[in-house]
Amino acid sequence: MPSRPYLFNTQCLAVRRAVADDAPFILSLWSDPQVMRFVGFPRGLPTAARDVSQRLRLPGRSPLLVVEYRETGEPVGQCLLGAPDECGVCEPDIKLTPCQWGRGYGTELWVAIIDQLFLTTACAAVRGTPNVANVASIRMMEAAGMRRVGEGRFEFPCSMQAYTVPVPHFVYEITRAAWQGRREEVSGRTSE
Repeated sequence: MPSRPYLFNTQCLAVRRAVADDAPFILSLWSDPQVMRFVGFPRGLPTAARDVSQRLRLPGRSPLLVVEYRETGEPVGQCLLGAPDECGVCEPDIKLTPCQWGRGYGTELWVAIIDQLFLTTACAAVRGTPNVANVASIRMMEAAGMRRVGEGRFEFPCSMQAYTVPVPHFVYEITRAAWQGRREEVSGRTSE
C-alpha cells in the first residue's frame, strides 16, 4: 500500500485528505452526470478544475476526502464527513466512480464514516438524505443501521435552477445510542 497519511481504512478502502493534485479526479466525479443525477445535477455540476482547487484550499470547511483502494492507492471516490450542526447532527456524503458501483464499497465506506463520526466527534446522530429514486443509496443506509425518519424535497436557489432539478429525498438517521447498540451486538456475535 502506498505510504500516505490515511484518516481511516475499511477492509478494501483507505480515506485521506484531498490535496491539490486530486482536483482533476474530484472534478471528474462532480462533472459526471451518472454520479450527480441523484443530487440534483442531471448534467453534472458545472464547475472547473480551478474551482475545485480553490475548494481544497478553503479554511474552516469540512475537508474533502479522497477514497482509494488500500492496496494500490488508486482513487475510487470522494467523501465528506461534515461537522455536527447546532443539533449535533452530521451529514456526510460519498461519491464513487460508476465503475465501483454494485461492489459493496459504498456500504463499507458508509459504515466506516458513521463509525468515524461517532468515534471522533460529539455528534448525537448521523443523517443521510438519499434521493427517493436512488435505491442503492437507500439500501446502503439501511445496511448501515440507519432508520427512515422522514422525507423532504430540496429546491435549489433560483440562480441555480437552469442546471439543477429538485431533489425529493428520504431522511435516514442513526443515533449514537443505536450505533452503540449495533456495535455491542456485532461484538457479542464475534465473541461467541
